[in-house]
Order: sequence, then C-alpha cells, then structure tokens
Amino acid sequence: MSNGKPIGLIGGAFDPVHIGHIRIALECLEALDLDGVNFIPANTPPHKAVAAAAPPHRQAMLECALKPYPQLAVDDVELRRGGISYTIDTLIELRAGAPEQSLCFIMGADAFTTLPTWRRWQELTDYAHLVIIDRKQQGRQRRDQRLQDLYAKHACASPLSLHTRPGGCIHKAAVSVPDISSSQARALLNGKQNTENILPPGIHNYIKENNLYS
Repeated sequence: MSNGKPIGLIGGAFDPVHIGHIRIALECLEALDLDGVNFIPANTPPHKAVAAAAPPHRQAMLECALKPYPQLAVDDVELRRGGISYTIDTLIELRAGAPEQSLCFIMGADAFTTLPTWRRWQELTDYAHLVIIDRKQQGRQRRDQRLQDLYAKHACASPLSLHTRPGGCIHKAAVSVPDISSSQARALLNGKQNTENILPPGIHNYIKENNLYS
C-alpha cells in the first residue's frame, strides 16, 4: 500500500496560471480522493518557447492563486534544479524522496498524445501514475501505436487503483475542464482586454504591477 492518499502533480509553465489549472486540480482532488495537488512550474519547458514571464514571477503568481486552497501547493523542484525541466527527472527525484507515496501526474489528453516526444517517456509509469484529463472540446486525435500499447499495458479504470500502489497506472479521470489556455490569457492581456473570467483573483494586479505580458 502507498503512504496515505495519493498526491496529485500538475506540471507546466503556468505562464500565467489561470482558473482552468485550479479547476482541474480541485476536480481531481475530489474525483480521485487525493491528499493534495502540487503545482510544479517548469524552469525551462522542453516543448515550448521560453516562457514569457521569468520563473520567479510564475512561481509568485502560482503562490498567490493557490492561497485560498489549503490542499493545493507549489513545488519548486524544477526551479531549484534549473536547466530544461524534463518530467522524468522530476518524477525520479520525487520518488526518491517518497518511495512508497502514490504519485499521480495529471496531464491533458492533448499532452498525452505528444508523450513519445518526451524524454524517457516509457519510464514515466515506473515512478508515478498518469492521470489523463480529456478535454472534450478538442475532439479525438489519432494515437501513436506506441501510446496505444502503453495505455493497454497500464490502463486502470477505477480511481481506487491509484490508492493501492505508488505508480504504474494510466487512468482517465472523469472530470470536466474549461477550455482555457495560458496563450489565450496572454493574448487578452497583451490587448488590454478583460481577464477576470480567466485569471484567479489577484493575478491581473500582479501582472500589471510587474509589467508582464505587455
């Protein structure tokens, strides 16, 4: 058995954090009966252009956005490590610190389709469960046969499976998520348009005070 309830992990640039990120965490927290969800801001994202906001700003915005939610927290493991933030390196480090803890790496279905481009992607389930969030708005994408094989090998239909071992499952979570992206938020900010329905409270003011995304 793992050590208590699973811990959820959400990685990304969070450039900036938006309400969709928080909604995913809260819904997974309830649907999967997690102990908490840790947000892991990337130092340098491996699959995207350099983040528009520097790491300290992205971390500060996350900390501000998560203040009202005691079960949500920021883990700066990738910022402390520096360099390019590869998920496999992060999971190996987290697993070393908690060998028996169930870890659930939460990712969108769109990100899952790109998994074969990730470093040592076939090893991810050696260190954590993968929880897939399916954004219905994006439609169905044809999967790489290697992904189909990986899913067939590790699929766990019940969220209870996430509680019985530290890792090894791929679970499709039955949660709904808003169709919001950080690029959408940046476009609105750049155009000086209203972002109150996209950004958590306090984030717009932080961005304005620090002259970000302008």
